[in-house]
Amino acid sequence: MKLHYRIAWLAALGLARLLWGFRVSGREHIPTTGQVVVASNHISNWDPLLVGLACPREVHFLAKRELFANRLFAALITAYNAIPLDRDGSDRKALRVARRLLGEERALLMFPEGTRSLTGELGRARPGVAFIAASTGAPMVPACIVGSADPRGAFRRRGSVRVAFAAPLRHEGPSSTEACEETTERVMSAIAALKSELETETGTG
Repeated sequence: MKLHYRIAWLAALGLARLLWGFRVSGREHIPTTGQVVVASNHISNWDPLLVGLACPREVHFLAKRELFANRLFAALITAYNAIPLDRDGSDRKALRVARRLLGEERALLMFPEGTRSLTGELGRARPGVAFIAASTGAPMVPACIVGSADPRGAFRRRGSVRVAFAAPLRHEGPSSTEACEETTERVMSAIAALKSELETETGTG
C-alpha cells in the first residue's frame, strides 16, 4: 500500500470497528499479489469505502463521474484510487484504465449491478465485470456487504455492518456476450449465497 493509503486505511478501519463493530470474513480469498477483481453488491454510497476497508490490500474502484464535479472532493477520491465512470457504464476510457490497472497486477473493486439497490435486494447485473475478467484473465472474488444502507441504525446494532468474501471465480470459455453473461450469473449466485449467510448471522434477513 502507498503510505498515505495505508495510514488512512488503518484509521478508517479502526473508526468503523469502534463505531459499528465492523466485521469482515473471508479475507483469505483475496490474493495478496497479482491482478484481481473484487465484485460486490451495492446498497449504499458507503460501499466503496467499506468494501475497500475490508480488503487486505490497496484497491482501485470505478466511481460515477458526477462525484468528480467538486474539485476538492475529486482530488480526495482520486488520491484514494477512484476512476471516473459515466453512469451508463459505457465509458470506454475508464474501462481501458481498469484493464491497465489489472495488467499492472492491481486489485479492482467493481459493482456488477452498476448502481445502488434501493431495496437491499440484488438487482440485475451487467456483464462488465465478466468482460474485464475475460479480457485480462483476472480472477473475480465475489463480495457482499450488509448494514451499510443504515449507518445510524448500525450504532444500535453493533456488528450489523459486515463484509464477506467468497472463493475466487474465473471466466471460462470465450469472451462472447453469452459466455460473459453465464460468468456474471455465477458471480451473482456467489454474492447471493454470501448475502444469505450474513443476513442470517446478523438477524437482518
